[in-house]
Amino acid sequence: MFLGLTEAMTEITAAITSGLGPIYLVNNPKELLSSLPGTLVDLVIQICATFILFIAVLVFFWKPITKILEARREAIDKELIEAEAAKANAILVEDELRKTLDEAKEKVKEMLDQAVKDANVKKEEIIASAKEEAKRRLENLEFELEQEKKNMESSIKKEIVDIAFAAAEKIVQKEIDQKKYLDVVDDILKGGN
Repeated sequence: MFLGLTEAMTEITAAITSGLGPIYLVNNPKELLSSLPGTLVDLVIQICATFILFIAVLVFFWKPITKILEARREAIDKELIEAEAAKANAILVEDELRKTLDEAKEKVKEMLDQAVKDANVKKEEIIASAKEEAKRRLENLEFELEQEKKNMESSIKKEIVDIAFAAAEKIVQKEIDQKKYLDVVDDILKGGN
């Protein structure tokens, strides 16, 4: 499979000779000198063919290829400029979004603070209202108790008067004016003579 160095050189020489024709080595100067005019003609033909090929490429292909390359370069430059503009725009949009987010956070914080304040005010109002209601109920209760006390006193007075009147009627065994008697009992109860 692997060739030795001499075998590889022989194979390379054979391939070049079959493709380009015989190669004259300096080791054989007689053959080189005798074939020099043919080789020189081949060399001139090769140089002319290369020059003609260069001119054909220059005339027929150079401008279209240059135009294609220039158009491609302009398109790439345009894409790069657009990419830079898009990047700058993205940075601006990101900054705007960050500002908007910060503003939204600030608004939410303000709203929460306001809600806490409103809740505290509402709480104070409810407490004040409850205290006022309790005070009002206490006053009503005190008033009702006072009224009940007066009613009880009146009821007790009436009972005392009735009992006293009944006792006096039995003692005196005659009819007494009840109005005068009530006035006298009231004076007695109030501490009068």
